[in-house]
Amino acid sequence: MKEQVKKWCKQPVIIVLIIILIFFTPLAIYSPGENRNRGVVTAIGIDKTNEEYEISLLTFIPTPNQTYKELTSIITGRGETVAEALYKAQISMGRKIGLAHAKTTVVSKELLQEDVASHIDYLSRVASLPENTVFVCSSTSAKELLESSQSLEEKIGLKLEQLIGFNANNIYVTDTSLEAFYKGYYKKVKSSIIGYLKLEDNKQNSQKTTDSSNGEGQGSTTNAEGGSKNQEESKSKKSIINEGEAVLLKEGKMVDLLTIDELNGINLLNKKALNQIISIKDIELNGQKFDLSYKIKNKKVLINTKFENDIPIFSAQLILGVELVEVKGNHKTVVINTEFSEITGEVEKALDKEIKKQFTNALKVLRENKTDVISINEKFFNDNRKEYKKYIEKIEDIDNFINFVNFKLSLIIQPD
Repeated sequence: MKEQVKKWCKQPVIIVLIIILIFFTPLAIYSPGENRNRGVVTAIGIDKTNEEYEISLLTFIPTPNQTYKELTSIITGRGETVAEALYKAQISMGRKIGLAHAKTTVVSKELLQEDVASHIDYLSRVASLPENTVFVCSSTSAKELLESSQSLEEKIGLKLEQLIGFNANNIYVTDTSLEAFYKGYYKKVKSSIIGYLKLEDNKQNSQKTTDSSNGEGQGSTTNAEGGSKNQEESKSKKSIINEGEAVLLKEGKMVDLLTIDELNGINLLNKKALNQIISIKDIELNGQKFDLSYKIKNKKVLINTKFENDIPIFSAQLILGVELVEVKGNHKTVVINTEFSEITGEVEKALDKEIKKQFTNALKVLRENKTDVISINEKFFNDNRKEYKKYIEKIEDIDNFINFVNFKLSLIIQPD
């Protein structure tokens, strides 16, 4: 044994390994965990009131529990700048702040009255805010939205980023991530779109609770008291509503609020934008009037750009595969069958009219605000570079180019 130990001692690598184990093993065992020094932020909200910025951090707190639920807390800080507000929030938390795990970034409408990119750029550069974070605007303060999302997650386990969604399988088929915002912001026209969430009081829920508690009658005092308590709680908390609206930004500032139909019109040229619902009314089938709703199941988009007689022409042909998803007649829903699923000439004409109407309305908003979120300038520049540059020099305003483009949209609608 002694001889074996002597052999080990003659090898420097083993000696160094032993020294490392002696000095660093106790340090590793008894040192405090990283979660004691650093806060894990899952969502961040930015507000501006009275020339002061407020940062709200939805923070995950690692705590042992038997319910397997993540316990979260909202930490806030205020300051004359976003940097100062973030610093004060860090002091309030008592830990270092890292935003690398922030899946959602919320800003208020008031903050979008100025160039929001300057504030977000600071967070992404200094605080490591990831570019894949979902970037949305709140109808009220960002802090209120985070508070409501915290309550929602505690009750049913639905996270804020799941409620928002920004891919073809969810509500926003237009990407509303921070990366998508940057791509639009740093283009020549500086236009982009981000999602929009509403907060509304639970007045209807509280009214239902009151009616049900009053209807219990005698002998149900406990239930009535419970109903009154629930009523007070529902008044203090708000519901998050996603109606598919979106904020149109120009140079980092809000210029318009897009309805879901206008957003659908913009997404007509987006090959990835599927599952949109197109509704048409008063369609006659077998002598009766019905309201029909169709879902776009697949899409093929063919685009061509050219200059004709010194006029920019944007032509797009859409081949849409649609599926009937709802039939309403005489104020009630009718069971879908092969009779309704057939796309008649009248149905095709009505769908064509409705889809083109949505595109026209969306185009009107883009033209009024001199914004280009469907890459019209980029398409003409790539396909007709010489003519495009010459035309821009003539109009002297690249932002105004979309107002001079002649759009031609043709549709081929077929059952999926």
